[in-house]
Amino acid sequence: MSNMPKPNKQTYQASGGVEIWRVNAFTDTPFTGNPAGVVPHADGLSEDLMQKIAGELNNISETVFISTPQDPKADIRLRYFTTTTEVDLCGHATIAALFTLAWSGKLSGDNETRTLIAETPVGLLELRVTFADGELQWATMEQLVPQTTSPTQPQLAAQVLGLPADAMAQAPAIGCCTSGIWACFAPVKDLAALAAIQIQRDLIEQLWPENDELTGIYAFTFLDTPTTPQVTPSEKQLYTQGRFFSPPKYGIVEDPVTGTASGALGGYLIEQGYMMRGDHLFARQGVEMGRGGLVRVQQNANGCMSISGQAVPIFKGRLLI
Repeated sequence: MSNMPKPNKQTYQASGGVEIWRVNAFTDTPFTGNPAGVVPHADGLSEDLMQKIAGELNNISETVFISTPQDPKADIRLRYFTTTTEVDLCGHATIAALFTLAWSGKLSGDNETRTLIAETPVGLLELRVTFADGELQWATMEQLVPQTTSPTQPQLAAQVLGLPADAMAQAPAIGCCTSGIWACFAPVKDLAALAAIQIQRDLIEQLWPENDELTGIYAFTFLDTPTTPQVTPSEKQLYTQGRFFSPPKYGIVEDPVTGTASGALGGYLIEQGYMMRGDHLFARQGVEMGRGGLVRVQQNANGCMSISGQAVPIFKGRLLI
């Protein structure tokens, strides 16, 4: 131990370190929802350093870095890293970023909804924040116009999920959709089937081997009624409970609450005839992990999908680098 290099206190005291937050997104209850790392002052950080910071937070699926945009049309720039690689988009980290800006005093409002433009790896995205009495209540992320297709090996879905064939629902058909990231959607018969999944991660990419951008498989089932007091039943609402699993290359086994996949789930259900533009989907996820969260999904008038959620801070600190 005596031969180990000592940290240079002058260096990190002078720089103040790198401010970082841990935020639970798509929930208003601590220790539930999907945790994200948020670095609100990422100007000057190299891509390599961003990846190392994200890797250091090895129990957080994604970390978002907020910096000054390069595009003059944008208000902020967002980049997303898992513990192993940069990804194009991350819904829960985006929601966490917006709440962190509000908690830091960099984003404020009274009783209003404000719009921001974010520069992301998939292009410029519209973000909306809704305030009530000066407190941020909901954050909304606009995604892309959904694109759908059928996987080339749909019969593999049950095998990928580790379920018998009769645990799969007969409808809707297994399909893939993107509103920013590609995911395959596989309906199962009921909550018991959802809980019984024994994921075979090495097989996920075989669902659609021609698409190296497939991020995972989203298994879900329909619910008759809401599972949260945040939701008031309505004829124009649809309720699901789901689980999302990624292949090994993403470094994530199961994601508690996946905003990007929830938006794509809405696009898939619209294409399958289960939703219409303007309807609301309330997608619950993470229950089986003990980290239940809720994503509100809607298709906007421009055809783009949008996801909305809440968030709660867990801690704020500094990386002394």
